[in-house]
Amino acid sequence: MIRPERERRHGKTVAGIQVRTNQERELQPEDAQLDRLWEKFNDERLAETVPDKAAGSPVYGVYTEYENGGAGDYSVLAGVEVTDETKVPDDYATLTLEAGEYLVFRARGRMPETAVETWGKVWHYFEAEGAPERAFLTDYEVYESTDRVVIYVGVK
Repeated sequence: MIRPERERRHGKTVAGIQVRTNQERELQPEDAQLDRLWEKFNDERLAETVPDKAAGSPVYGVYTEYENGGAGDYSVLAGVEVTDETKVPDDYATLTLEAGEYLVFRARGRMPETAVETWGKVWHYFEAEGAPERAFLTDYEVYESTDRVVIYVGVK
């Protein structure tokens, strides 16, 4: 059983590219958006080229704008932290990570497989009796290195 840590997080502004999707769409290879989002992010080297990137920022995968919790559509942004949202051109999406309480799930291994496997464990964790209630405001992944991901899941 995975044992997450509980942390209070401050808000940060993240900029990058964004898609709107849902679980059903992601199960259909011809309709899946997330693989294409990350492919574009990496092919265009956006981690290095997003304007006003905060020094030392890791790569973020941010899940937000949930409809009906995890059952409906949601938005995913692949990006980096920026210091001033007003300096980011309009062709990039920007958002603020919600400040608040998060459960933190850490994993190490080959990406993106390890991130996908860890999300499966996260979903399983929250299905268990007595698990905290998810907030469904902002959840995010932080890619600390090529083989380390930390997933922050907002809780009430």
